[in-house]
Amino acid sequence: MNIIIAEDNPVSSKLMQKMLSKKNYNSYIAKDGKEALKLLKSTKSRIIISDWMMPEMDGISLCKEIRKNFSSPYIYIILLTSKSDIEDTVSAFDAGADDYIIKPFNPKELAARILAGKRTIELQDKYEKATVQLLHSEKMAAVGQLSAGIAHEINNPTGFVKSNLETMQGYLKDLIQAGKKLTSVLEINLNGKIPEKNHLEEIKAFLNQIDIDFLFQDIPDLLKDCIDGTNRIGKIVTDMKNFAHPGSNTSKLADINQCIESTLNVIWNDIKYKASVIKNYGTLPEINCFPQKLNQVFMNVLLNASQAIEEKGKISIKTYLKNQSIVIEITDNGHGITPENLPKIFDPFFTTKPIGKGTGLGLNVAYNIIKMHNGTINAKSKPGKGTLFLITLPIKSKITENDGKNGN
Repeated sequence: MNIIIAEDNPVSSKLMQKMLSKKNYNSYIAKDGKEALKLLKSTKSRIIISDWMMPEMDGISLCKEIRKNFSSPYIYIILLTSKSDIEDTVSAFDAGADDYIIKPFNPKELAARILAGKRTIELQDKYEKATVQLLHSEKMAAVGQLSAGIAHEINNPTGFVKSNLETMQGYLKDLIQAGKKLTSVLEINLNGKIPEKNHLEEIKAFLNQIDIDFLFQDIPDLLKDCIDGTNRIGKIVTDMKNFAHPGSNTSKLADINQCIESTLNVIWNDIKYKASVIKNYGTLPEINCFPQKLNQVFMNVLLNASQAIEEKGKISIKTYLKNQSIVIEITDNGHGITPENLPKIFDPFFTTKPIGKGTGLGLNVAYNIIKMHNGTINAKSKPGKGTLFLITLPIKSKITENDGKNGN
């Protein structure tokens, strides 16, 4: 394991480095907090032993910077100081320190504290891994529930494409026969003879029988419908593939309106029988985000809205800009949420659905993903009147690769 020693006293730092070397730790020395932050990025260290008093950036400031900018993987921080007042101890832990040792310290004590830090890191890593697996399981469970509806959405265009092709197959037989008859007339004419009148009348009667003018008009329309149908199938498959994919840990620019449309395309069969969807999209800039994760938020909220409607209802989606943030309002006129349940809806495993009908993770997943994007998600509801989910996403948000690892 890599350990950073942030200490402006070279004698103390060398002594600690020597001690850590005997315990088979790789250690790096920084003379202040700023150098420690640089080393943290380049060495992937998981433990920092930092003096409190240092030039440029002291130990307290270093703690705050690490907690602000290094959320995952977890960094364990041990502060060394001669301060011993209870107020100092409180301020150290408030700043984000995990442990606190009074100088002069015993090397055995420091070694024991490092071992405690390693155990904490291992537990945190296991927790993060379990969380990722749980979130992905929730996502795939949703995909499984949607699969029947998606199959239905694919079957519809597949059905009319098949029907159109069968119709055009009949048209093609008629056109081939018409072509052969007209070719025979052409060959007679090329041989310097005049086709007999009854031969021409026979061809004319056949063309009237197959309604050649109608065929010329209908075939382009059938082909256009087939192209539209295959495009529809392709879009559903692409959106489903993108939704089910675990997603990249790298953020990218995305259009929030397009994310919502893509999500609607995947879940449409589960919504269209319950509610009409009214869309009022504002003009939005692209933002740096994890689109597949945001799609999961929109899916969870929209499906909840649909499930809250007992018969035919309405879901409204509105997007707009406000105070350098994108705002997404999703409103339904379903049965609403009771006042005692409203504060709990983002808690993990909380659900009012019958056993086997919900995991209670959907809105908790949505909350964590929006938090990852430095945004907010809130709900307002009145029983019998419906619910409004209000999501805000800052236009300029500092999200990192590490943020992308926390969930799917």
